[in-house]
Amino acid sequence: MTRQRRRLPLRLRLSFCLLGVIGMCAVAPGVVVAVAPGAPSPSECSLRAADGTYRDRLAPSAEHWFGTDVQGCDSFSRVVYGARHSVLIGAGTSLLVLTLGMVLGVAAGWRGGRLDAFVRRAGDVVLGVPLAIGMIFLLTLVLGGRRSTLVMVLAFASLLWPTVARLARAATLTIKPVSFIEAARAAGASDLGICMRHVVPTALPAVAAFSSSMAGLLIGAEASLSYIGLGVDRSVVSWGQMLDAAQPYFVQSPHLLLFPSFFLAAASAGFLLLGESFGAQHLTLDQRR
Repeated sequence: MTRQRRRLPLRLRLSFCLLGVIGMCAVAPGVVVAVAPGAPSPSECSLRAADGTYRDRLAPSAEHWFGTDVQGCDSFSRVVYGARHSVLIGAGTSLLVLTLGMVLGVAAGWRGGRLDAFVRRAGDVVLGVPLAIGMIFLLTLVLGGRRSTLVMVLAFASLLWPTVARLARAATLTIKPVSFIEAARAAGASDLGICMRHVVPTALPAVAAFSSSMAGLLIGAEASLSYIGLGVDRSVVSWGQMLDAAQPYFVQSPHLLLFPSFFLAAASAGFLLLGESFGAQHLTLDQRR
């Protein structure tokens, strides 16, 4: 009897396709732009050509697939190179939030007492601050206006860890009184060993699903901050910076806003679909238990 091959869910395959394209742009942008006839680097810009014609805000053509921006830069190159910083902010923040939230949530749920009370109260305070207001406060006052990719990741993570910590804490409190945990203690296993072997694997699926979805939302959040002038530094090529620069020219040159918006939406959708797939898989496993 032949065994039927199990196909991946449609949304998971779609997320892999979207994230594969975006990931290729982020990891090896030089390879991607090499196939285009335009400038191979986003910094190679020219307002005027050798014949004296202006090269700014050119419409998409065979020479410049996505047209040119207000400085005469090839928009295709800038969109491809902009993927790295946008993806780093989304994925980097999610990984940091996942790690920090898991450590604090599992520790609070396992130890209880003052540590649990401190983590819960600190989380309540942070969750009470709207994300936009908190980012404005951190970027302008606390961090002195420095807006590198690393600074953006740290600022986002400092405001988003409580939700992951709550998920991890809830999973820890659920598994803590189970009989095999008591059996592991009776066998002489350490608290750290029990947490790493039993508690963390129990909490990880739900946390991973939330963190994957968060990455997609963070890419859009970074673009929104850049749109109001609070994103990464102007020297950094990112989709948010491209959207900010395209504001005054949307009616005359809609391609300046269209292409970075499309890639931004594709990256966000890829991470959101991945998070939904993890969440659906987690629910399926829970129902089978």
